[in-house]
Amino acid sequence: MIFNLSKIENMSKNIINSLKRFPMASLSALIVTIITITLMELNHNQLNNPIVITSIKVAFVVSLGVVLFPALRLFSSNIIIAILGVAILAGYYYILPDSIDNNIIIFRHIILILATFLILFWAPFIFIKISNKNIWEWTQNLILALTSSIFFSILLYMGISLALYSIEKLFNIDIESRRYIQLGVAILGIYGINLFLSQIPRYILLLQARTYTKAEVIFTKYILTSLTIGYFLIISAYSIKIIVTQEWPTGIVAWISILFSVVAILTYLFWTPLLKEENIKFKIAIWGAVFTQTIMLAISIWIRVKEYGITESRYFIALFGAWLILMSIYFIFKREASYKWLFITLTILLIGSQFGKYSATTISRDNQIKRLESMLKDFNSSKITKKRAENIYSTVRYLFLRHGIDSLKSVTPDIIKKYSYSNSSSYFPNFAIKELGIEDILNQNSNKIVSFHIKQKRNIIDIKEYSKFIKFIYNKNYLKKEKKYNNLIIKVDNNHLIIKKDINIVANIDLDSFIKNLKTDREYNIIDTNKMEYINSKIGIKILFRTIIKNGGDITMIDAYILL
Repeated sequence: MIFNLSKIENMSKNIINSLKRFPMASLSALIVTIITITLMELNHNQLNNPIVITSIKVAFVVSLGVVLFPALRLFSSNIIIAILGVAILAGYYYILPDSIDNNIIIFRHIILILATFLILFWAPFIFIKISNKNIWEWTQNLILALTSSIFFSILLYMGISLALYSIEKLFNIDIESRRYIQLGVAILGIYGINLFLSQIPRYILLLQARTYTKAEVIFTKYILTSLTIGYFLIISAYSIKIIVTQEWPTGIVAWISILFSVVAILTYLFWTPLLKEENIKFKIAIWGAVFTQTIMLAISIWIRVKEYGITESRYFIALFGAWLILMSIYFIFKREASYKWLFITLTILLIGSQFGKYSATTISRDNQIKRLESMLKDFNSSKITKKRAENIYSTVRYLFLRHGIDSLKSVTPDIIKKYSYSNSSSYFPNFAIKELGIEDILNQNSNKIVSFHIKQKRNIIDIKEYSKFIKFIYNKNYLKKEKKYNNLIIKVDNNHLIIKKDINIVANIDLDSFIKNLKTDREYNIIDTNKMEYINSKIGIKILFRTIIKNGGDITMIDAYILL
């Protein structure tokens, strides 16, 4: 018990010291936590308030500050560095749009946080020459700090959540579900982040290369190394098959190549403390294998780009491939190659991928626009093939969802004008293919997935006129066709929801007709909550749908409350 108390006391002291060492990062974490918890109290209609919009922008900016300020602090403790951090965040606030409801903005923000976090791995030794063993020791410390912070945050959350749940059940107190989410945000934002900051070592030169435990030795020698050899043999065998059969690789090869490269690099890093001095043959073998398999990755992604164009995901796979080739050449030919360049180059590439004319967003958008222009050149709807029609639709849909309707103005100006003048509530990609005259060709595709979801969660359900309340979930792929509730049987058959009591049918509801009455042609639909209700007062039934998913012609998923 004394040991545990001393450990807790030391941890508390470390957190207090981290507040002194990283005050701006701790303040940023506190601000983003308060804003996030406050936003959870608002309903959907209040999110358009100017103060709320500004608060969301501030939350984005300070969440970046959580990792930016520690990264800059590792460069120098000078006050000018802190001022530079504030200036960077101010610039980031300026370039953010007023309303952050775009997936591109959110994705870019995540990439920037990841890139800034990577700075922590190289900032302390950017200007000094240091051994790879010291760099690996620093890297391990950061990884362990992050892992332990997440682990203890989850442990604390579970403990407090169980206490709240016990109070809720024992004293019959209703605690709203969002309180548990707010609790998680508070623990992670205040406790978790400060715990991580408290574990960042002060001086890299004072870090002593520790000896691996027996478990770490076994993990490195027999698990990581075996995985690397296994993946290499699999991809090599597949490469030989391609050469012999002349069959080009499929998209899955890219992900296998990436997985192999990640495991191989981790193996190389984990072997660092086990080697008394750098083994040149081992280094060339690992990085030579990475280089060889990156060629397969390049061929695979080139085939996908040639057929379907550039998207953000393909851009990042290609970027990762370029980074692998660059690092492979560096480590193979540079005798005293430093680990720090792994992190520095990756940071630069990630940040560079988000800004300028060579950014992921710009390149993918321009490429898809040119691709669509090419497909619509000399367009004749009577001669178009089904595959080309599908490519046109997928490209229009991609540009509309990722870059907005304005990205299509240069390609389909007349259709956009007609769409805006008609005040149509139709989903624009569907409107566009109808105007192009290829709707009938596309409707031959039976694999189209359409989903319907309620706009707002039902917090209160009135059940006073009903004697039975059933939470019904149907999944065609994973659940039984029939579900029994005492003497009731509920099943979905031929897109009909059938409710039976013993052998008598209580209700037979045509779900196709219900969906048709929703009057929408989108693939993803947010429907007013009251429209997602089926009521039949004659037989005394009410069904409150939350989600309906239709794959092709079949209903594959239902989430609903049934009142009888």
